[in-house]
Amino acid sequence: MKISKKYPPNYRQVVDILGADDTTVYCYGDTIYNPNNIEITPDIEVHEEVHSKQQGDNPELWCLKYLNDKEFRQQSEVEAYGAQYFFVKNHLGGGKMLEWLLDKLADELSSSCYNLDINQAQAKSKIRNEAKKGN
Repeated sequence: MKISKKYPPNYRQVVDILGADDTTVYCYGDTIYNPNNIEITPDIEVHEEVHSKQQGDNPELWCLKYLNDKEFRQQSEVEAYGAQYFFVKNHLGGGKMLEWLLDKLADELSSSCYNLDINQAQAKSKIRNEAKKGN
């Protein structure tokens, strides 16, 4: 994937609907937009690659649905966080670091930035279950 330090083309829509966060990277098409110069670790790249694949040939349409359909947004993020967790699990094999990561990912998924109305325990369960599919 390409990485750009610019804001994504739909940034204004994202801010209007979900708000702004200076720790967020954005996927639009085959590009990770990283305006705040966040470190893009391999697991984050895996997460964003899932979003790129989800968008297919029409990132604009996918993004509109993502922003306006909470259930679709949750499904999309669970798939991406599950793949991210699966990737790290395959590299770490388990242990305290993996549990720490799962807590961190569940905190992100259940945070107000996604506006999904799920708690941390629900987010953890969803990520684990998605990772079991072998993303």
